[in-house]
Amino acid sequence: MCPKQFISKSNASLLKFFASTGTASTAAISATESAATTAIVSAALTSEPTQNTTPSSFPTIRRCIALLQTRSSLHHFRQIHGYALRTGVPLSHPLLVKHLIFSLLALPSPPLAYAELVFSQLATLNVFTVNTMIRGYAESLDPRPALRLHHRMHGASLYPDFHTYPFLIKACARLLDLRHGESVHSLSLKNGHGTSVFVQNSLVHFYSACGLFESAHQVFDEMGTRNIVTWNSVINGYAMNGRPNEALTLFQQMQDEDDETTADGFTMVSLLTSCAELGALALGRRVHVHLFKLGLDENSHVENALIDLYARCGAVAEARRVFDEMRIKTVVSWTSLIVGLAINGFSKESLLLFEKMERDGLKPTEITLVGVLYACSHCGLVDLGFTYFNRITKHYGIVPKIEHYGCMVDLLGRAGLVEKAYDYILEMPLVPNTVVWRTLLGACAMHKRVALGEVAWSRLVQLDPGHSGDYVLLLTFTPPEAGGQTCKG
Repeated sequence: MCPKQFISKSNASLLKFFASTGTASTAAISATESAATTAIVSAALTSEPTQNTTPSSFPTIRRCIALLQTRSSLHHFRQIHGYALRTGVPLSHPLLVKHLIFSLLALPSPPLAYAELVFSQLATLNVFTVNTMIRGYAESLDPRPALRLHHRMHGASLYPDFHTYPFLIKACARLLDLRHGESVHSLSLKNGHGTSVFVQNSLVHFYSACGLFESAHQVFDEMGTRNIVTWNSVINGYAMNGRPNEALTLFQQMQDEDDETTADGFTMVSLLTSCAELGALALGRRVHVHLFKLGLDENSHVENALIDLYARCGAVAEARRVFDEMRIKTVVSWTSLIVGLAINGFSKESLLLFEKMERDGLKPTEITLVGVLYACSHCGLVDLGFTYFNRITKHYGIVPKIEHYGCMVDLLGRAGLVEKAYDYILEMPLVPNTVVWRTLLGACAMHKRVALGEVAWSRLVQLDPGHSGDYVLLLTFTPPEAGGQTCKG
């Protein structure tokens, strides 16, 4: 019999889908979630099916599962799935669906659209496969379907387990959805999973991401068991939300109270970020020494944080030394140094480094280009600045943000083209914010354009009436020191 006779209408649509490129999400499985799932994956994936299995299809299913477990590319997974369908395995077979979805969403760039199509054929939901899909959604560009799938679980009388909740909480954290997150927290407690270390770690991260540090610390204090993920979640929450002193205090607490927990690269990045926020160069250098003891000195994320620390503290030579000694330089590495050089007055060196980055074939990010425009502004390179700005969309495929337009206003204002800067603001496709108007006010002060300064000030009064410094600046229009800022390098 021709294999095509076994292909149903839905199977045919799936086979057609194989020819297209699946929509990929941008993130891999996090370390926390990997730890949460590893303990049950083996048993769940090797369990025998209890229904929808026929003697004729079972050997084929076992062969497909064995192949899925030894392959690691989307191309191979599609071939295996196609082979299963052509040999008569039902599209909705729960064991095949479970293994295929898990394999797809374990890829570095999971093809979520393909996984959704496979999942939609499942006649009866099971907790493991639903958890896998929720995890995929939580890591995708749009985590909202994770919450909808959780709601569907309740409609199907399918009870979440302690692996469901960390993925749901992660989705809420990425969405900054406090209402849903608190609801999931309550459900985890009601269903007896609130004391799971994986659930509690996710809750600490969630509340920190939402800026509710007291709630995050309450969960942290109530934990019976803490691991490095726990400490990292709360330390990073403080470090990334403008509370660096608390982050450093917690690190010291970890060192004093938890002999079994050793700081990792993620911890060090949080500490270095806190030192950079505080301008604590001496403390940052001590952290740098500690990195060598832990063997983390060649961790690229840590090295990038070191560049940022030294640059923000004005230690440009040290930032450059870290960059030059890096074995693997990412776009973040180049961007950190380009911006660092620019903000410290080494504008020409910043632009030369950007040119080298382009020659090396790396594509700049939005932040890289802010640094480049800032460098042009501080060297008075108006024409070159506009050249780079025009390339943002045409050459790099990036839509300019308000920060880029603000740099252009600063570029014109510093060059004494204050009226052109004002016209540029009026013609911007984005609504100017306080930073843009404050930049114009600063340029008016620098070049004694009192009338236009009053216009900028009046706009600032409307947008930020409580900022008295703007009025003080208006009253003290004085010429800058001779020559203004000069370019170094």
